[in-house]
Amino acid sequence: MKIGTIISRARRATGLKQKELAEAAGVHVQTLKRLEGGSGAGYETVKALEKALRKNGARWEETDKGVRLTVELGD
Repeated sequence: MKIGTIISRARRATGLKQKELAEAAGVHVQTLKRLEGGSGAGYETVKALEKALRKNGARWEETDKGVRLTVELGD
């Protein structure tokens, strides 16, 4: 599974819009749109997005069968 797909699924699971996640991560919304669309991104961009998603309850880990995505939902 591509990182853009994982980020997209995590973003939707946390209820964030692309613009909200991009702002929280300090990246341009077009960068996020390209990444979610299948283009690559630099390591620092992906780490910033991951950090912003973690603050919103999303986490993922690679497993032998792919990727496990978990999201903690607040009240």
